[in-house]
Amino acid sequence: MAFRSFLPNTGSFFLATAEHFFQASAANKLCRKVLRSKDAIEAEQKRQQNTNKYIIHPFSKFRWFWDLFMVAVLSVTLIILPVNIAFFPNDPDSHWEGMNIAVDVIFFIDIILNFRTGYIRSETEEVILSSKKITINYLKTWFFLDFISTVPFDYFFLASTGTASRALNALRMLRLTKLLSLLRVFRMARFLRYINRLEELLDIPGSVLRIINLVIMILLLSHWNGCVQYLVAFIEDFPENSWVVRNGLLHAPVTDKYILSVFRAMSHMLSIGYGRAPPLNNTEVLLVMISMLLGATFYALFIGHTSSLLLMIDTSGRAYNEKTNQAKEYMRYRRIPIKTQRRVIAYYEHKYQRKYFDEDGIIGEGNISPAIRQEILVHNCKDLVAKVPFLAQSPPDFMYDIISKLKFEVFLPGDTIIQAGRRGDGMFFIEHGRVDVKLMNAGVELVVSSLGDGAYFGEVSLILDERRVATIVAAEICDVFFLSKADFENILAEYPAMSNIMKKVAEERLQQTTQALGSAWENEETDPSIIPEVSMRSQSARLKDFDDQSEGTVEESEPSQPDEAIVEDETNKKEKKVLPPLRTERNKSGKILTNIDV
Repeated sequence: MAFRSFLPNTGSFFLATAEHFFQASAANKLCRKVLRSKDAIEAEQKRQQNTNKYIIHPFSKFRWFWDLFMVAVLSVTLIILPVNIAFFPNDPDSHWEGMNIAVDVIFFIDIILNFRTGYIRSETEEVILSSKKITINYLKTWFFLDFISTVPFDYFFLASTGTASRALNALRMLRLTKLLSLLRVFRMARFLRYINRLEELLDIPGSVLRIINLVIMILLLSHWNGCVQYLVAFIEDFPENSWVVRNGLLHAPVTDKYILSVFRAMSHMLSIGYGRAPPLNNTEVLLVMISMLLGATFYALFIGHTSSLLLMIDTSGRAYNEKTNQAKEYMRYRRIPIKTQRRVIAYYEHKYQRKYFDEDGIIGEGNISPAIRQEILVHNCKDLVAKVPFLAQSPPDFMYDIISKLKFEVFLPGDTIIQAGRRGDGMFFIEHGRVDVKLMNAGVELVVSSLGDGAYFGEVSLILDERRVATIVAAEICDVFFLSKADFENILAEYPAMSNIMKKVAEERLQQTTQALGSAWENEETDPSIIPEVSMRSQSARLKDFDDQSEGTVEESEPSQPDEAIVEDETNKKEKKVLPPLRTERNKSGKILTNIDV
């Protein structure tokens, strides 16, 4: 009883599995490409069940595996069929005949399945599952070629004429009819469609696949041409002036016949000769001419596809060469000094690394989804984030908003990145390289500090809108990222907590900078070790709010020296200018001003 109750459940399970095997499957990449979502795939499966569940869906697992199987059968057929036609007699007892019959049966099954398989309307990418429309479409397209290439005309002739010996001469002429089997070549269209799918599965560029297809077609054509070379002589019953007789191949082994036939065909196609014997009759002359035309055509196609492949292999390198060549022509036209030209080329080489990409066109807003863009930007700036504690310790959203606004720039040794006395329009992050921080002391510019990987500078100007108090010069080639004042203010408006943190630290930095300036002007010989770094690689800052004061009030610190004091040096009688009293005031807009303007 238990066994009987198990049978219906087992039968239902296998029936449901079989139905699912013939329905649209999400495992099929083409299915996901056309239907685009899981809900759409499920709706397509329901539509198939309601329309005609005995129709094979073109996106089903069964059709996928069957088409791959047919590609394999076609590949074997395209190699073996010409050899069978040219070099082996039509003997029913031949060991080739069993395989030919099996292949013909497979193609008959394929014809039946094509009548029961839906198709995709190319204009709208709609999947047609109607039996009537499928039949009409197949009859209009591939049915005739499939039917002609599948029907074994030679076997029908043998069955109607009796034994092979009585019809031997007729069968030799019938080999021309058997060439209709070569119409299976037209089924290569299905094979090429699956080759295109391999581009998606294997992530192989289309140009590489075209080269591979072309090489395979050249080898396959050479194979067919070699078989035709021998077949033509066989059909003419091997005349005395045929190349087969002159080369002593009439009774030679099949391998010798095939090798020399292919050698002769490739000699014609490559236009390097006529093989071991030139053509001596009209049939062979015509055959040689056709071979040469085919060879020249495929040679031109091969050269064109190879050139296209070479151009696509290094598109970024070619774009870089075009950019540098254009820059060189421009500099020669404008008669730019040689030293400057060398600096421009060095700048290009370091910044682009001989690879030029239109990064805004690739990952710019609107060209890629925000999620993928964020993933790419975080990857590109991961080294910078790891080196800058200010970014590494900040919330992820704040960190991403910062790096999404960064602009990459390169500075060569000696380039001035920030000039003292000018208004600040942004801050800089050092990814690679080292810069020198310079201050003026009695008319002499002194290096008071150096900043390296992970440091940042210029952040105070983003908050105070003040003039720069120090000059920053690249000591070596520097890779830096620039953040503009406008972008930084917009980001701070979204993150009040980060804004408060930066206010506290910025006040300390401003005091350190002011003290450094005072120390530099008070001492004739300044020791750089006692001067704090300007914009150290610590947390970013923003000036904290001052206590409420009336607008326009002026706070004056106790002067340590009289205004414009002149101190006379007893040893060398030199006059030195000392620091005037430090004053700060708030203007009407609430901005803090100092009387130190560097």
